Amino acid sequence: MNQEKVGQFIAELRKEKGMTQVELGERIGVTNKTISRWETGSYMPDLSTLECLCRELDININELLIGERLNDQDFRREADLNIVSSLNREKSIWKRKKMIDFLEGGGTGILISALYSPDSARRTFAVIMGIVMIFIGWYGRENYEKYIISKIGP
Repeated sequence: MNQEKVGQFIAELRKEKGMTQVELGERIGVTNKTISRWETGSYMPDLSTLECLCRELDININELLIGERLNDQDFRREADLNIVSSLNREKSIWKRKKMIDFLEGGGTGILISALYSPDSARRTFAVIMGIVMIFIGWYGRENYEKYIISKIGP
């Protein structure tokens, strides 16, 4: 999905309908700044606004997601591609989250167990590894949350 192409498509359809960003925003319950962000490709419309936006622009959701009008044959193909793309993106997001959870949880477990073991070089190494795993998990979570926010918008 190309956010800029989708944004240009929204702008084009809005202008075809003779609406301003303010008017479209009022009809679907968002601000004109939100419409502007969509049209510049900075953000994608929120799931809660997709149906209303498509109704106002006289398009279907697949046309919105692909950023162009589709005939019946193209519609079916793009619908399948959108479903596969969404499932793959969701799978990737869950893999990322599982890795972050593993690093944070595993690092915490190692750190706690090492703190109760006798002093030695192994303990020092385990404490350092636990702390490193926790920090990598935190860093990964920060990037993960930024990624999620960038995809769903403000």
